[in-house]
Amino acid sequence: MQDGGTVIDPGGSAGDGSGADDDRTGPIGPAAPDADLRPWWRRPRIWFRVLRDLVSLGAAAALLIWGLPRVAGVGWAEIVAPLGRLSGIEVAGLAALQLSALIAFTFTITGALPGITHRQALTVNLAGSLVANTLPFGGALGVGVTYAFCRSWGFSRSAIGVSVVLGGVFASAGKIVVPLLGLAALVLQGGTLSDTLRDAAIAGVLTLSAVLVLFVVVLISPTAARRITGGAQRATQAVLRAVGRPRRLAWQDGVEQLRRQTRDVLTAGWLPMSLGTAGYFAVYFGLFCWCLATVGVSAGVGSLLAAFALGRLLTSVAVTPGGLGVVEAGTVALLVAMGADPAATAGGVLLFTIFTHVLEIPFGVIAWLVWLSGRQGRTVQSVANTSR
Repeated sequence: MQDGGTVIDPGGSAGDGSGADDDRTGPIGPAAPDADLRPWWRRPRIWFRVLRDLVSLGAAAALLIWGLPRVAGVGWAEIVAPLGRLSGIEVAGLAALQLSALIAFTFTITGALPGITHRQALTVNLAGSLVANTLPFGGALGVGVTYAFCRSWGFSRSAIGVSVVLGGVFASAGKIVVPLLGLAALVLQGGTLSDTLRDAAIAGVLTLSAVLVLFVVVLISPTAARRITGGAQRATQAVLRAVGRPRRLAWQDGVEQLRRQTRDVLTAGWLPMSLGTAGYFAVYFGLFCWCLATVGVSAGVGSLLAAFALGRLLTSVAVTPGGLGVVEAGTVALLVAMGADPAATAGGVLLFTIFTHVLEIPFGVIAWLVWLSGRQGRTVQSVANTSR
């Protein structure tokens, strides 16, 4: 699942998609003077991205194929053995629970977007997740997917920008709360963490907390917003001058508009957004526990919650698509360190990855096909109306 959603501009327009409302600063009109008009195969930047993506995918494959057995201390035959004993009913139940988590998150999107249907929210979420889960640094590309889908439905660019911000904020809030609950549950259970894992969890929580605090400060205080935005703008302009690409930025007006829109959206939709995000993480934790129980892992709630929380933090690692490989290795290492059976743990975590990562790929393909068919239908209707 991508960390994002869509929202309508509370000031007005989820118009006809023409972009006449707030797109005067958008990339419309003739190509920029410095646009690269060479064929794609002659652009070094394209090949750099291809190489970067191949390296990232290779790292994910290495972490799974070679790293996971090394972390667990068992062979692949022992890891996959429990998976072959799954019944069709168990597989169907796990798939239904995974889809339920994605449906739960649609309440976050619809809470922030009055008028959007749950079907549309699920479509854009699945399509963005397909990109995020299959491409390195796919989170940024997932934002592009959100823009494309929502623009085709008539939402303004500023409204989509608010949705991306709110989606990231609520997802980050979940990734902060879950580790704190996991550490608390582990302490109550009487378990202990190694100093390295404890420090890594604290560092992750503090980093995400700093981002959230910065967002809240900017949202509440106009003075702080001007100072923070002005400082960031000056620093960025200095960097651009240093690299020989000077540019005058105008972030403060944009941030002020974003503040007003975000505040209005939060006032109206904070409750469904909160419940949707909480429901998403709760259902995913249930899926995590079920996957491990299915292969015979027996562990306390504190240990399971701590391992699940670590995995959610590691999804923020952009080195591989969706943190693939990094999440599995870290989760298995933590559970094994707390006494769980290595082979069963690796098998259960792999099963969880199949349902939360691999299964979203066909779901995402279906979402893309649904959107494309609807877009084609709107185009045909538009042509028919024009010819009358």
